[in-house]
Amino acid sequence: MRRRNGIPIDIPSARKSVPKVKVQKPNEYNQYNVYVTMFKHEDGQNIWTMVPLMHPDFKALKKEGYRITEKWDKREVSA
Repeated sequence: MRRRNGIPIDIPSARKSVPKVKVQKPNEYNQYNVYVTMFKHEDGQNIWTMVPLMHPDFKALKKEGYRITEKWDKREVSA
């Protein structure tokens, strides 16, 4: 974006291209639809994690003291 007399001028040919980031989803991503965001305060730091509700790790995290802060369905969130 250039400026002329302090006024920003948008020139499409002068825009910088933003590299696209490809995100790999885990293999088991399509198995689960309901996810939870969990929180734990440990050693003066906040720890956040996200796990499928029906995954075996969910019960393990609950036993470690994580609390559910949010429950969401990936089908409603996906754009």
